[in-house]
Amino acid sequence: MTITLEAGGTHLHVGARGTVRDGRLSAAPFGRPSPCLVVFSDGAFAAGTLTPQGGTEWRLAVDGYTTARGTAIPAKRWLVEMAGIGGTLSFRAKARLADGPPP
Repeated sequence: MTITLEAGGTHLHVGARGTVRDGRLSAAPFGRPSPCLVVFSDGAFAAGTLTPQGGTEWRLAVDGYTTARGTAIPAKRWLVEMAGIGGTLSFRAKARLADGPPP
């Protein structure tokens, strides 16, 4: 099952927030990536993976994509924190991780 993340902006950055729209994070096996789709506020989207790191932290790898205005955004990796807020599961980008294959 693909997990859908709805970002609050046209790209991710440290502090960026969003909402988990579809998919069950609880079904993701620890330490193994699950497919996800990140939908940005301008309608652009990118494929990626979410990998549980323990507690509320997840590693989010996002493939490169192009914004609605035509800006090319390269593939990036993030440490995100999940939190339940008012019955909605939200995420926040805590840190940008080094590019390259996961450790």
